[in-house]
Amino acid sequence: MLDHMPEGSELTIAPMIMITPDRVLHICRLGSQLDHRVMGALVIYIGLEDDIVVHLRGEDPIKARVVVVPPFKAHRIVAGHQFVKTVLVEPETVSDESLIKLESSLNGLSLVEAETLGLLTLPKHPDQFSRSAISSYSSQIFDIEMFSYGLEPRPMDDRIKAATDLVKTSISDVILTSDCTVDLEISSSRFRRLFVSNTGIQFRHYKMWKRARSYLEKILAPASLTQIAMDLGYPDSTHFSRSIRSTYGLPPRRMKAHMQDSAFFLTRNV
Repeated sequence: MLDHMPEGSELTIAPMIMITPDRVLHICRLGSQLDHRVMGALVIYIGLEDDIVVHLRGEDPIKARVVVVPPFKAHRIVAGHQFVKTVLVEPETVSDESLIKLESSLNGLSLVEAETLGLLTLPKHPDQFSRSAISSYSSQIFDIEMFSYGLEPRPMDDRIKAATDLVKTSISDVILTSDCTVDLEISSSRFRRLFVSNTGIQFRHYKMWKRARSYLEKILAPASLTQIAMDLGYPDSTHFSRSIRSTYGLPPRRMKAHMQDSAFFLTRNV
């Protein structure tokens, strides 16, 4: 399902974005106009034409063909006017061991190393997927195609799994800790500690990230930004703009315009 880019060939792929509930693949010309960004996923940047430079706040810049950024780590990517393949992996869905392995095995790879691992391969265009292929496109399939192996799922307490599902399915609602604990017979403080121990993420940060992530699903929608902000549960356009800019390094209007020509693939299959 992947098409390899022959060495020395011109890159002809169009920008695209593929979204599953727990993974994102984005290919576009990122440029060098991005502000610092903080995403709640493990971020893997792959320069498809040249090395990229990632400035992590408080650390030395990393220059390589592949750079991995941990979840919730403020950073700025400088890629020039080249295509960059960006992969997002939701940390609460993958074991700590798999996250550590992924970061340690990919971060700082050279061109030759990235080619050897197949990281410069180009994914199948969304229009080439049959309807049945789209409905069955799981995170496991995504991982095998991106990394050549499946990532180990993170074990999770059923109560915390219910809370994460509630956030993802009710993205426009204001969800309080009490909404998750009313039937669990545990205190709010106990729930917050349990949530962190199970997911590695604070509950409030998880909610903020999932709401901002949901903008990717609506990025090509014809609705106005004001309507999208309301649909995602932001109290007003100012909060929406501030959240999107701090998450992705671009305000929502520029982000939407930048991705307008992208081919789009979305599956809600878990």
